Amino acid sequence: MKTFPFTSELGWSVSRYDVFQSCKRKYYYQYYAKFDEPAIRDRALYLKSMTTVPLEIGNIAHDVMESILHRLIKSSQPVDMDRLKVFVRNRTQEYVSSKKFLEVHYKELESIDWEPLADRAFASIQNIVTSQRFEWILNLPQQSKDQWMIEPSGFGETRIEGMKAYCKVDFMLPHDDTIYIMDWKTGKPDPEKHRKQLIGYSLFASYHFEGRFANIIPMVCYVKESYEEVQPEISGEDIAQFVDTVRRESLEMKGYNLDEMKNTPKVKSSFPLTEQASSCRFCEYRELCDRG
Repeated sequence: MKTFPFTSELGWSVSRYDVFQSCKRKYYYQYYAKFDEPAIRDRALYLKSMTTVPLEIGNIAHDVMESILHRLIKSSQPVDMDRLKVFVRNRTQEYVSSKKFLEVHYKELESIDWEPLADRAFASIQNIVTSQRFEWILNLPQQSKDQWMIEPSGFGETRIEGMKAYCKVDFMLPHDDTIYIMDWKTGKPDPEKHRKQLIGYSLFASYHFEGRFANIIPMVCYVKESYEEVQPEISGEDIAQFVDTVRRESLEMKGYNLDEMKNTPKVKSSFPLTEQASSCRFCEYRELCDRG
């Protein structure tokens, strides 16, 4: 996979633009808090370091699936569900005890009970490993397994028509003349956002594998209630529109920079609070805003 020298220039991603679109002040705290006065900077970085119950369920499920897939490269033995459940429970206890939760910080919960998190994470993982797709993965030849890309390190930096972007995939596997891209989702479906991510992943694969494969099949795998796989049709027109979207959204975000190449922000007052005040009660930075 290609690597890139470090630059400070802003890089587009679906998640970054989502924050930018939801609230410019939240976007400032998320990406530019280091430019604020020390007390605000330290508080914002502290809040940013916290997790939430839904986020942690997703983290546990993704990390356990990463471990399972790495094991499958060495062994095609079926997954022992009893041992897997113990593994998930142990991993959940470890994560919950070592992290700070926003729900506790904002007094929505007195404490975090790790067992419900373990149960929900295990249910999602179980939906994956009992699916027909997982059975197919289990029986792939070793030649395919040796080329798997599982939660690659770093942030998934790539280039889209020369533009800096981040598109980090969960699982990418070449087989025969096709690259399959799988993205596990433990939350609710968001068709527009997830389709956008899949097009980004497809361009990531095309860029880094330099057209060595005839086909790229991206799929989003919803695993919260059951295993549901969605493989959208992606046309050349879709890709052209996506590239235009990345260009437009990158320019929008760079419009809040004093220096685009150094990615330095304008003053904080240039980043207004959202007009959708109802969304503030879910924001990790709400104690830093006048709305409280």
